[in-house]
Amino acid sequence: MKLTGDFSQARSERGDSIWNGFTTIPIMSNFHHLTPGAERVLEEAERRTRDESVVGSPFEHLLRALLESEGHASEKLRSAGIVVFDATAERNETDSRSFQDWRREVVRRADQFAIGVLEQNETGTEHLLLAAIALDDGIAAFAAQHGLTLEVLIEEWRSPPPELSVPDDAMPQLREAAVGEIDEAALFRILDASANRCREGLRVVEDFVRFDLDDAILSRTLKEIRHQLTQTLSQLGQHRWVSCRDTEHDVGTRGQLASERHRGSMLDVVRASCKRVEEALRSLEEYGKLFDAELSHRLTQCRYRFYTVEKGLESMHQGRDRLRDCYLYLLVTDSHCRYGAEKTIRNTIDAGVDVVQIREKHLTDRQLIAYGQQVRRWTQEAGTLLVLNDRPDLAVAIGADGVHLGQDDLDIGTARRILGARGLIGISTHHIRQARDAIFSGADYLGVGPVFPSQTKDFEQFAGLDYVREVSSETSIPWFAIGGITQENLAQILIAGGRRVAVSSAICTAANPRGVAQRFRAQLHQNTDA
Repeated sequence: MKLTGDFSQARSERGDSIWNGFTTIPIMSNFHHLTPGAERVLEEAERRTRDESVVGSPFEHLLRALLESEGHASEKLRSAGIVVFDATAERNETDSRSFQDWRREVVRRADQFAIGVLEQNETGTEHLLLAAIALDDGIAAFAAQHGLTLEVLIEEWRSPPPELSVPDDAMPQLREAAVGEIDEAALFRILDASANRCREGLRVVEDFVRFDLDDAILSRTLKEIRHQLTQTLSQLGQHRWVSCRDTEHDVGTRGQLASERHRGSMLDVVRASCKRVEEALRSLEEYGKLFDAELSHRLTQCRYRFYTVEKGLESMHQGRDRLRDCYLYLLVTDSHCRYGAEKTIRNTIDAGVDVVQIREKHLTDRQLIAYGQQVRRWTQEAGTLLVLNDRPDLAVAIGADGVHLGQDDLDIGTARRILGARGLIGISTHHIRQARDAIFSGADYLGVGPVFPSQTKDFEQFAGLDYVREVSSETSIPWFAIGGITQENLAQILIAGGRRVAVSSAICTAANPRGVAQRFRAQLHQNTDA
């Protein structure tokens, strides 16, 4: 079959509403909550779309990802006899913007099926399948050949599950199990398998943190979790479980889903292992209650602590990904700029400034929004990141890429709820404890300092170069040295392990801001390439 080629215009033929069997419902502007399974399907569709060796349109990639997933969509496709799907459309040449437009449209349409049609709380793989059929004529025709139309699927997924009718005299009589009536061999097999999954998953994540991220803070935390787990399992009598292991006859070892045979990147490996660890800890926790409630509670603590590590990993990935090539960060206050903010910003981003932070303390909210929108236009033209100081609400209003917080500003969790998942959050830190707290709270990058006396801000104490060296050895999260940095003392930052710097006066007050920015950029790149 031949599918539509320009997927960024996928909704043009169907308008902004979907059929629900009786009427139309307008598309909502806000995304619903995607299940982890639906998120993995979209990530796989994106991976295939960006892979130049894989033929097919994004809708075809989506259908193949749904087939290989675990969920309602996969079950329905397979029950209809669809086991393999071969793409027939020519490859689409896309950029990140067009794919994001496509994803946004698919998710919006899937959200509508979830909320407005099926009245469900999460958007899952079944809703992505409905969206694909609604948005693409080729997918709709292919599905219809196997009896899968919108009408059939909506009716089935909308219908409540049938009630089980059992005569009263046939109802099983449940009673509390007495001591000694637990099938010890089965219980030990469950605990043994869960413990193995958990330790194996932890080791996979720990190896990534240790050898790829080279992050001492996360590595140390994972090692502490692993040691706490080992101690708790030992107290639960783990040595007795191995004798009940029966790998040869374990039905769970037979066969493997296609999705388990493929990993697109090391991050995919880590994400899958994180989920394996969490699932295994939950199983150990629940079955451990049959032995000792206190020991089970320790496993609960391990699980919650690992959730925090996973959050730190994801935030670190976002920061590393979006700030990968960002080394020079300019903090701009209009009144401190010799030639005014516009000339300073426009000239220095042309000269190599990668991130611009608006730092205006004396404007009203309305003035700050108007000014911020101007700066947003300037930075967008050059593909430069824009960050607003202190105010995540106004960062959203001006369309900034993120917000930078001080230690006395909003906490990271609150800022994240305002900004959303993709907004960058940076936070100023003055010693290593604050850096650790920021990582586990979900910061995307750190400000590290003040290193030297500053002309724009007064400090009672200076973190100095010792803190720069400490952060350099402890974490791989992106961080920018800040505070009184000039061309003359930049070499000291680089020797101490710094790779990125945030600068204000050295550029904004210079007679030639563009030239100073170029020299900063050249020196930072020379250090990076060395």
